[in-house]
Amino acid sequence: MDRSSGAQWLDAMPDAVVVVSTDGRIVHANARCESLLGWPPAELEGQRVEVLVPERGVDHADHRAGFFESPRLRPMGLGVELGALRRDGVEISVDIGLSPIELDGESFVVASIRDASQQRAHLEDLHLKSIALDEAASGIVITDLDGNILWVNRAVARMTGYTREELIGATPRLLRSGAHEDAFYRDLWRTIRAGRTWQGTIVNRRKDGSHYHEEQTIAPVRNAAGRVSYYIAVKQDVTDRIAAEAALRAANEALERQVREIEALQARLREQAIRDPLTGLFNRRYLDETLAREVARAQRDRVPLTLAMIDLDHFKSVNDRFGHTAGDRLLASFGRILHAQKRSGDFACRYGGEEFAVVLVGATLDGGIARAEGWRAGFAALTAQIHDETDATTLSVGIAELDAEELVADLLARADAALYRAKAEGRDRVVAAPSGSG
Repeated sequence: MDRSSGAQWLDAMPDAVVVVSTDGRIVHANARCESLLGWPPAELEGQRVEVLVPERGVDHADHRAGFFESPRLRPMGLGVELGALRRDGVEISVDIGLSPIELDGESFVVASIRDASQQRAHLEDLHLKSIALDEAASGIVITDLDGNILWVNRAVARMTGYTREELIGATPRLLRSGAHEDAFYRDLWRTIRAGRTWQGTIVNRRKDGSHYHEEQTIAPVRNAAGRVSYYIAVKQDVTDRIAAEAALRAANEALERQVREIEALQARLREQAIRDPLTGLFNRRYLDETLAREVARAQRDRVPLTLAMIDLDHFKSVNDRFGHTAGDRLLASFGRILHAQKRSGDFACRYGGEEFAVVLVGATLDGGIARAEGWRAGFAALTAQIHDETDATTLSVGIAELDAEELVADLLARADAALYRAKAEGRDRVVAAPSGSG
């Protein structure tokens, strides 16, 4: 190659190129030298090549002399970090290739200089990302398409108890715990082989045999051609979280049971507070709380309401002759009669001792009298069966129908007065109270 054709060839190259003689002088520089190094070719030619060498390269002349003694091709891309000094004194990162040549019988070296700053930044970025992945709190696993593990970070080793050397080359089957059916894994592989991301929780087994829960995302990695070439799994040990959630659920369930038990107890206590334990009827407290409300509703809606006051005749003699147990049986039996003949909306109460009150919602005076006669007949049939312990006990009933503007106390007084008349007129009868406005 002669000098003229060689110069044309060098000027066409995309890299900055200088041709250096054996005495270290630059005999040719191509146009790219100005854009990369800041030197116009004409100014660079004739100078010693060390003008492009940073100050730290003080032994460059010795290296140059050694190269000419034993010239050899040195390609770019050897990974050696080199620097070049620009005309403005700024050092830049470069990759340099050396090629010995003969021009017109003389020895030269062609130095090709390429900007390596972007490559260096790229490598530093890759290195930084590699460190970040390796130190990430989440486990990261890279496998080939057959599931063979190619790389794991430190977190995976901590999570599984296996060393990285034990994991690389193995498959995730090493961690199987037996907690999942084969169909679970078939679905997982079907998903990622279809090019889709799989997410879920897997129960795996550590090297020491203990089980742990892994929350895992497995994503296919595609190459430049768009084909899946690797799988990458990001995983996190969620054993403690799942245990805490299970404990929280158990605590909530226990709390819910306790709340239900407390509510049931409160309901029983409320019921006990308004019920007579012997007869199962409401007690006087309930009557006092409820009658005023029912009276107000009946007067507002203009519907009838009748109050019946009931007394068991000669009850004291039953207690005196046969004892309180017999008397209690009689009271309980009458309570069952009132329960059996009660309509929806009515409520019956044990008013005190052997006295009872029944509020008949929607019943007129005549309807109340008919109902009272039914109770009296039912009680008579009962006492006929247990005549030996009743001493001919009967019922006396006083009936009063609510007037339009009547107060609760007046209604009670009228029904009580009717009951007094029934007892005074010979007992075992139903007496209706006259209207309060009559």
